[in-house]
Amino acid sequence: MSDMGKKGGVGPGHEHGEFQAEAGTDVVDYGKVVGVGVASLVIFALAITWAGYLMHWKVEETQSKYGKAREFDTHQEEIGIVDQVPFSIDKRLPKWRQARKVELETYGWVDKSRGVVRIPIEEAMQKVAGGAMPAGAPR
Repeated sequence: MSDMGKKGGVGPGHEHGEFQAEAGTDVVDYGKVVGVGVASLVIFALAITWAGYLMHWKVEETQSKYGKAREFDTHQEEIGIVDQVPFSIDKRLPKWRQARKVELETYGWVDKSRGVVRIPIEEAMQKVAGGAMPAGAPR
């Protein structure tokens, strides 16, 4: 066997140019690995610092141009169209249901100037089932 085959070159037992280091030799240069890692961390830290500076500068520029943004009251029940109330303490749905129930179960005016009234839903269903239709309803 040639010297090349013994040291990991091409030869018997080493097809396709595989390389094997001799026992006891270190093929990784840890100094370079640590150096690349440290350099990467330094570059990352500089980039973070620069991004923070740019953000601070842009906020100041925007505030000087348009004024400081107003503070939002996050304790409001609704901000815009977004509900902020936790479900466990939100009592609006039962109140809404009670108000609708009162409308469905009592007499009252819908439009007094036009003479439109509201009657209880049970009575209205019985009248419609009996054949009575309000004036102007399609037949």
